[in-house]
Amino acid sequence: IAGGNIEFVTTEKPNQFRLSLNLYIDEASKGPDADIAPTIALSIFRQRDHQLMGDYAISYLRRLVLVYANPACARSRGLETSEVKYTGLVQLDPARFDDPAGYYMVWEKCCRNQNVVNVQAPETAGMIYYLAFPPLRRNGQPFQNSSPVFLTPNAEYICLDKPFSLAFRATDADGDELRYSLVTPYNDNIYKPFGFANSPASPPYRLLRWASGFGPDRAITGNPALQISPSGVLSVRPNRVGLFAFTVLCEEFRGGQKIGEVRRDHQILVVDCSPQVPPKPTLVALNPTGLSPIAFCPGNSVLLGTDPDPAFNYQWRVNGYNLPGQTKPTFKATEPGEYTVIKSFAVICTRDSVSSSFTLTFKPSPRADITAPDTLLCVNRPVPLTANAQPDFRYQWLLNNSPMAGAVGATIKATQPGLYKVSIENTTTGCTSFDSVQVLKSPLQQVLLQAPGSAALCEGQPLSATVTEATAGVTYAWQRNGQPLPATGPVLPATLPGEYSLTVRDSVCSITSTLLRINPKPRPVIDSIPPNCGLSARLVTIRASPPGGAFSGTGVVNNEFNPKTAGFGQHRIQYSVTNEAGCRGDTSRFIRVIDVPTISLGLSQSVIIGGSVQLSGPPGPGLTYLWQPITSPGDAARPVLTVRPQQSTTYQLTVWRDGVCPQTGEVRVEVLPGLFIPTAFSPNGDGQNDTWELKGIDTFPNCHVRVFNRWGQVVFDSTTPGQPWDGRFEGQPVGPGVYPFIIQPAPGLPDRRGSVTVF
Repeated sequence: IAGGNIEFVTTEKPNQFRLSLNLYIDEASKGPDADIAPTIALSIFRQRDHQLMGDYAISYLRRLVLVYANPACARSRGLETSEVKYTGLVQLDPARFDDPAGYYMVWEKCCRNQNVVNVQAPETAGMIYYLAFPPLRRNGQPFQNSSPVFLTPNAEYICLDKPFSLAFRATDADGDELRYSLVTPYNDNIYKPFGFANSPASPPYRLLRWASGFGPDRAITGNPALQISPSGVLSVRPNRVGLFAFTVLCEEFRGGQKIGEVRRDHQILVVDCSPQVPPKPTLVALNPTGLSPIAFCPGNSVLLGTDPDPAFNYQWRVNGYNLPGQTKPTFKATEPGEYTVIKSFAVICTRDSVSSSFTLTFKPSPRADITAPDTLLCVNRPVPLTANAQPDFRYQWLLNNSPMAGAVGATIKATQPGLYKVSIENTTTGCTSFDSVQVLKSPLQQVLLQAPGSAALCEGQPLSATVTEATAGVTYAWQRNGQPLPATGPVLPATLPGEYSLTVRDSVCSITSTLLRINPKPRPVIDSIPPNCGLSARLVTIRASPPGGAFSGTGVVNNEFNPKTAGFGQHRIQYSVTNEAGCRGDTSRFIRVIDVPTISLGLSQSVIIGGSVQLSGPPGPGLTYLWQPITSPGDAARPVLTVRPQQSTTYQLTVWRDGVCPQTGEVRVEVLPGLFIPTAFSPNGDGQNDTWELKGIDTFPNCHVRVFNRWGQVVFDSTTPGQPWDGRFEGQPVGPGVYPFIIQPAPGLPDRRGSVTVF
């Protein structure tokens, strides 16, 4: 494990924090048991008494391979470092985290690289990542704070006896003062030889034991030894090769008082580099051209370049940090900073060389900024828009990206909705910046109350508020007879008689409707109506109270219902009465016209004695059946009946729908005598069984007989009743064997299939 640190950052949600752990893994030397778990837990303790406040789970997010400035040397030395990041959101209660002494969180792991030379027994020494933070509430008030966040370190090695520096800074979201120092790393409390398990024992934590000749002020020996500047830059001129571990402490101060700290463990390899050095690269500005420093306008860019040569690798840096993926001879810079380029041989490992720094800054031009008391247009009230002012500013306002005529001052009045944009040109610097604001029209341009669908204002119809524009983000307050109602939407359901008003508000505007009087309405009743069977039923007289109203509905004329006109099904009959106030009362009742089933059992059927016939009644919902005659009581109520009559019989079926409107039909089943089919004959001319003759076939005048050979060829085909087969096909004997046959006695009767043997 090459190092790591913890992060503790506030989010936009109150009392919510993002906890993160960064692990730097030496991929070339890690053991087979160094598996990255999908989740880990950070433990939070109270500083005053080391009381455990809780374990908070965070999840694996990503693995990022760090960039070495000299890829050839990294490959030859087997250097490969990756950053593994865990992160998660937690909610902390300020009432639990208000101790004035503050709190700290840790994550403990084992083990360090066994090749570390400045630590005693590194293979049995672990790490504790440590972060201290202040209470979430001070003097009863919330105390907002995020920890310092270290930037991703460059993947570096150091050449023996050569000056070296490395930016090792952190940023702070609150703008607090940060102070850096080198300290002795923590050791884990419980030695665990495998994996990355968190095992916090009783704090405080013990320190690592330095090897002889090393300490926090000489973690890498040399002239000078390893040190860190107040701005967070490591420097050293090492006098010994090897792998060295150290810890950078970043302390956080606000108003001169320390409020927190975070430790980052790290390790760097010192190697004996080849004395060969690439020529120092030159760094120039290509577009726009010029010498360092160059000031440019925000939103623009500066194209930087160095001398291209395929024999070398390039790595761009800003403020001492490698820019991932920026390895070409040119780089487009869009942010201010100190830019350098590192030059190294492409295929051999030597020392690299660094260009002089090229400084880019933004021109000191304030950005455009529009302020407004609100962004809603009320009735007859424009929205004043004001841009930041400066004597050398030149303005142009635009509405929906179109220039506004004459709008060239710092202030305008928005009189219509749309996207307002201001373009501010700084005539001193030549920079132009933009800001925009969306002005919306308030939905409270006009509010009307109405009862939809009726000219008269009557109870029972919901009142609705009509606003001339969209009504998102507004509130509604209804009143009836001067008393507030619980409804909070644009529609008031189940209104009662009375005087109604509505006040509608948005974040800026408010308007109240005029009073609206709602009148009572009558409540009519229709007498019960019996069902009607079929379309030929008589007319039905409908009665209702109070009198004087009008009936309506399918099949209704005046106060009579005509089943034939209405058709089958259930029909709604409506009755309406209007009182003196013009309020109508409506009621309804259903009347049913039953679709009586039509029974069609077909024409008379024939069946060979012993055979069966299937009789089917009409299908449909709500039908019940009764067959006569029947041989089994369970068959009487079936919609489909299978019969095997022994003599010709007439069958009768009665069908009801929902127990009413019975319908009857019948069918005659004629029973025919049987058909005898011999199974063998011997057409040898001896006068005995010389032909295949079907007995009883005379009763089937439309019989069709076919005989096939084993290849499916028809060898006998006859539609003449009583014609026997003499065993010949095309005048020649067919020969002994088994011959399949198909006999169709008559249309509508099942086929008879089998085989006959010829001897």
